[in-house]
Amino acid sequence: MISMNPKRSCTPSMTVVGLLPLLFILLSWPLLEPAALAGQAADAVARPIPEPVIPPPYFRAALERGTRSPDGSPGPAYWQVYSEYDIDARLDPRTGLLSGRETIRFHNRSPDRIPVLQLFLHQNIHKEGVRRNRPTEITGGVRLARIRVQGQDLMPVRDFSSPGYQEQGGILYVRLPESLEPGGTVELEVDWSFLVPQNGAGRMGHSDREMYFLAYWFPKIAVYDDLRTWDAEPYQGAEFYEGYGDYRVRLTVPEGWTVMATGELENPGEVYTPRTLARLEAAAVADTLVPIVTREDREAEGVTRGSDSGSLTYRFTAENVRDFVWTASDVQLWTATSARVPDRDGDGEEDRVDIHSFWREYRAPLWEEQALYGKHSIEFESVFTGLTYPWPHMTSVEGADIIGGGMEFPMFTLMGSYQSRSAMDLYAVTAHELGHMWVPMIVGANEKRHAWIDEGFTTFLENQAKPDYQPGIADPDSADMESYLNVARAELEQPLMRHGDYYEPGPGYGTASYAKSASLLATLRGLLGEETFMRAYRTFLGEWAFHHPAPWDLFNTFERVAGQDMDWFWTSFYFETWRLDHAVESVESQDGATVITVRDLGWAFMPARLTIETAGGETLEREVPVSHWLEGNVTAQVRVPASQGRVVRVAIDPDGHFPDFNRENNLWEGEESP
Repeated sequence: MISMNPKRSCTPSMTVVGLLPLLFILLSWPLLEPAALAGQAADAVARPIPEPVIPPPYFRAALERGTRSPDGSPGPAYWQVYSEYDIDARLDPRTGLLSGRETIRFHNRSPDRIPVLQLFLHQNIHKEGVRRNRPTEITGGVRLARIRVQGQDLMPVRDFSSPGYQEQGGILYVRLPESLEPGGTVELEVDWSFLVPQNGAGRMGHSDREMYFLAYWFPKIAVYDDLRTWDAEPYQGAEFYEGYGDYRVRLTVPEGWTVMATGELENPGEVYTPRTLARLEAAAVADTLVPIVTREDREAEGVTRGSDSGSLTYRFTAENVRDFVWTASDVQLWTATSARVPDRDGDGEEDRVDIHSFWREYRAPLWEEQALYGKHSIEFESVFTGLTYPWPHMTSVEGADIIGGGMEFPMFTLMGSYQSRSAMDLYAVTAHELGHMWVPMIVGANEKRHAWIDEGFTTFLENQAKPDYQPGIADPDSADMESYLNVARAELEQPLMRHGDYYEPGPGYGTASYAKSASLLATLRGLLGEETFMRAYRTFLGEWAFHHPAPWDLFNTFERVAGQDMDWFWTSFYFETWRLDHAVESVESQDGATVITVRDLGWAFMPARLTIETAGGETLEREVPVSHWLEGNVTAQVRVPASQGRVVRVAIDPDGHFPDFNRENNLWEGEESP
């Protein structure tokens, strides 16, 4: 249980990031025991017993204010600010210049007076001299042409003694003419432009100027939340933390260029030909693939309408989303179908979600059926999470030259071609990227600070989807479990609770954020049982939909639903990199009974679950509770009366639910009966 007592004896240790060249080393690394400190006898290192998990001061303050609840749910005083965006943007595909004008209405739903607005300028990761954590193309970043607040033009200032603005790396600070009172609204106008990079840190860009994927493309209000007020950390190339808002966006491109964006297209009849519209209408109720735009359609220039100006403007609206992205191309093929999802409008009948796929056959032949992978993913994940997909469409875009894996945005994913891989590989990345629609798109976790919530929940969800799509996968969680344990055996782990931007080079970030965090959800399912786990999992997702949870909200939710204090679990696996290593030390006959001795060789806490087989064919289940280890014990004895038969086999956690560091010592087998 999370304690309000700020004293803590177990200090979180360090954490890591992923390097593929280490793969061979990790797979072949021998089982290692932690080395003793220089000058210190190994047996002098006492096993630490975890104290209650102490959340940071800002979270404890939120509990006291009532914006968060001790049971993990949003508090009675929970609030979020909100923004409305009205954007006009024009893309010149020949030069890559994107220019825009936007009006932002920022609604202060907090109890605070706000004198300064903070906005993200994510494109400034492409500006010379800006801090970044990966090599990135330099294009000059955002060029600000005008900033106006409440009709008053603002100028750059050196300090905030008067209204004005400052650009600091990826953050724009705007000192308002008057502080914004609680419940008030301020209107901000920004004119801007930038050159679209070819590869925007693997998140956006263009491919041969024949397809564009536009993400983190406009100045937007940073997150102001109940934990830290402004949480505006500059984008360095990894993840984002975004607030929710409504969008009205007009996108102007040359005729012949198809556009899809977050939200709903408001003027399809003005931009698409009757043939394209008829195909879209058919796809909206189809369970099979419908070709919307073929190679022949592109060559015949029969996809979009023409115009006197030579350009078309696509108008989109979106409500309550954390970002807005779009794609445009004059060569990509377009296939579509629809997903059947549980009732979301209250009429008692299933609903449909449009599934779109944009791809190039000469770059990505495996993408021919990718829309069907998207259909299955949305259908399965809507049911498994207990949260029906809430938006009108889900669109996947092939972006060879921009990205190798995948990257998620509201209603959108950008993915690589997977040309040299298998169809199942493309399905897996589709299931993963579409799984992100639940976390962090619906459940708005701070993936920048705590990438393990975002990626762990999504990797776990992907693993559950795969055997539903391709029956016969016996244990979909085992590969990630073994990947995590290989890194632990190589002593290259770093803790989950480290800030996502500050892992050391190596496999630590990838292991903590993906493999380990997904494996811990599978571990929780084995620990709590299917029914309790699914109730906790769905409760967390449901209560924090379109809100901003923190890790301690997750911990508290699971403890509330499970009805038990689990700080030993959070400490062992989230704050620390302690190892679990239960071993069958001996099986002996004593006083007419069989005595099984279990030794705990690690520091991580977990009940020891034993499956015991007797010569008579009986199978017994026994458990050493975690409370036994929390008392400081390192051995436990389990007695089997002689009346139950001679013990011939003992296995600890035979189903592999728990991340045991060395499974070779989990099994004991006696001699065969004479």
